[in-house]
Amino acid sequence: MRKNKSTVYKRIFIMNTIMVVFLIVSLDIYFVKNIVRNVKEMQFYINEKVVNDVNEELNKIYDHSNNLVNDIYIDELIIRDIIDFLNMDTITYLKYKIDKLSNSDNYYYKGIENFTKLSFLENDNLKEITFVSFNRNEQSTFNRLNQIAVKKIDQHKFYTNGELLKSISDKDTISFIREINNPVDLKKEGLILLTYDLRYLNYIYEEYDRKTNIIVLDNNGYVIYDSKEMLNYEPYIFYEKVINSEKNKKLMLDDSYYVENILSDGNIRAISIIKAQELEDLPNAILIFIFIGLILFILSQGVSYFKLKVLGDRTNNILNAMDKVKNGNLDVEISLTSDSDEINYIAENFNYMCKDLNKYIDKIYKAELEQKKCEMLALQSQINPHFLYNTLESIRMKAICNGDKEVGKMLYTLSFLFRKQLKEKNIISIENELDYCRKYIEIFKFRYYDSFQFFIECDEEVKQMQIIKFALQPLVENYFIHGIRLEDEDNILKIIVSKEDNDIIIKIIDNGKGIDDVKLCLLNENIKNRKYEGDSIGIINVHERIILEYGKAYGVRLFKTKDKENIVMVKIPCKGV
Repeated sequence: MRKNKSTVYKRIFIMNTIMVVFLIVSLDIYFVKNIVRNVKEMQFYINEKVVNDVNEELNKIYDHSNNLVNDIYIDELIIRDIIDFLNMDTITYLKYKIDKLSNSDNYYYKGIENFTKLSFLENDNLKEITFVSFNRNEQSTFNRLNQIAVKKIDQHKFYTNGELLKSISDKDTISFIREINNPVDLKKEGLILLTYDLRYLNYIYEEYDRKTNIIVLDNNGYVIYDSKEMLNYEPYIFYEKVINSEKNKKLMLDDSYYVENILSDGNIRAISIIKAQELEDLPNAILIFIFIGLILFILSQGVSYFKLKVLGDRTNNILNAMDKVKNGNLDVEISLTSDSDEINYIAENFNYMCKDLNKYIDKIYKAELEQKKCEMLALQSQINPHFLYNTLESIRMKAICNGDKEVGKMLYTLSFLFRKQLKEKNIISIENELDYCRKYIEIFKFRYYDSFQFFIECDEEVKQMQIIKFALQPLVENYFIHGIRLEDEDNILKIIVSKEDNDIIIKIIDNGKGIDDVKLCLLNENIKNRKYEGDSIGIINVHERIILEYGKAYGVRLFKTKDKENIVMVKIPCKGV
């Protein structure tokens, strides 16, 4: 047999996977584009911020150099001592300084050394202070320890075409140059060079993303600072391109770069550059995010596939079981799982249905067998030979005594009974069953003319309700066989039919011989257990037929009253024919 396979879960899984992939890819593209754009904008901002911070620091040292020069002219003692230092030889200056200190009331000499000492304290990045004497063609350089180095120089190297250079530079240093003039006659006595160490700019570079490279160029385009330390003090080969570059536009140098540049007050240019590739590449965090998302997607789809496969297998079990039932096998049973879901509910009720169908089929089969058996018993034994003999004898005697009319009536009644036995369906109306009983009793009336009376009472509303054929006749016959008192003439037989709630109660009441309590209990027990024994076969037969047709809630029971009346009660459901 071909096994059915459920495809609905496979289609659900495929559709779900397509939708999830589409959504994830769409969201990834959207978020990646936004993140890349935001990262790019952030890097542009950092690039601009770095170059602005560097320019600000360069402006600070430029302003500091101007302030120091201005301070020289503010204090007359300092400017005078510096001019003396520039014009005197070392020995003469020292002698002059000692004499001047000894003639003053001060505890220290307020001169060039004091000036340099205070200047170094003001700025940690001030590396050297150099004084150039035009008179002696010497330069005296003070370091941060206030140590002096003196050497001969050519003063003209600080001039170009007769104009004083604003600054000179070297690797990681820049020196701002100012003339020292005599405040009395404005004579040029010499120069002061303030040399600053640019390596302190490293802290700016380290503060930001190190993707950015900081380069500082002097006014001649020489590299005086490189944060990545790849360039020496040399001309910057891309100087012209850099100073003419547009904001946030790619610039092709040795590679593709984004460049920011700004010119400081000291005619020094700060440049921040970053490779375009580093901005356009996906950040590692995004790649990790995509990788983790891919792993989670695979895991979630794996779990979904496994769960849907389990559901598909359970559905296949139901489909295969349905095929078996369709082929007539009602003994199938679908195994249940611990899940509280619709599939378990369907499987559980399917199992119940198969069991109920089996029970129902058994019930119908047994009912048909019992019906056939009862019909055979009715035909074969319910009108026994003794009854036929006595009836025929009565007919004969009546024929002798009264003529043909009575005989014809008896023959008509007898033929009516035989016709009912042979032609009626198994389920008939209560009215028809009562007519049959009436005719049956009339035959006994011919025999026991003055010995008993009978009454039949039936509510009009139940006459057309259904009952099993021959349900009452065996019970009436049981009275004539075991209950009637032939020696007396006050025998009474009553059949009363009434409706109680949704049921019909039929009572066959007689005042016959009666039955003791022990035997009554035994008979009821035999009826309940459907135990065919003794003289109660007919009653038990009726009881079993009723149960098979209507269920265990219905059947036959025996009672007796205080007035010694015997009651056979039949209970059946109130149903139309």
